[in-house]
Amino acid sequence: MIRWLLLIPLALLVAIGASSFFLMIASVIDPVMATLTGDTLFVGFWAFVDAVFSADDPEPIVTEAFLAVGRLVFTLLVFPPLLVAILSEVLGLRSLIWYAGAMGVLTAAVPWILRGAARVGSPLELHVSLVLGLTGAVAGLVYWAIAGQSAARPSRNPESP
Repeated sequence: MIRWLLLIPLALLVAIGASSFFLMIASVIDPVMATLTGDTLFVGFWAFVDAVFSADDPEPIVTEAFLAVGRLVFTLLVFPPLLVAILSEVLGLRSLIWYAGAMGVLTAAVPWILRGAARVGSPLELHVSLVLGLTGAVAGLVYWAIAGQSAARPSRNPESP
């Protein structure tokens, strides 16, 4: 019971934090991700500022912007670890390869699933998917290190020899 109440939520929080940190570092170090992140933030910020200053009441614009950012963060960083953790607990899967692989593949596939178009991606899109996959794999590794690796072990009874 302690596992469900404390260990799994703690492991998810730490795994999401670690993957967020990894994505932030990758967005600074990797040239493709740095360009994508910089251009997205630059265009998004100025579009946001322009919309706020051109509106009579900027509250709906600000609210929608925060909701959009929250949806993006949830979809890329929270949903894959949460789904894989729930599936792992239900199916009893405890392998490091399962956690890192499933979270990595699911995180890398999210943009392709949301796009819904069946076409071959450009090399830059594949590069971004690779970075997202590594982000998910980091979350899987951290989650496994905290909650996954000890889950398959039977609990030791202190009274038994």
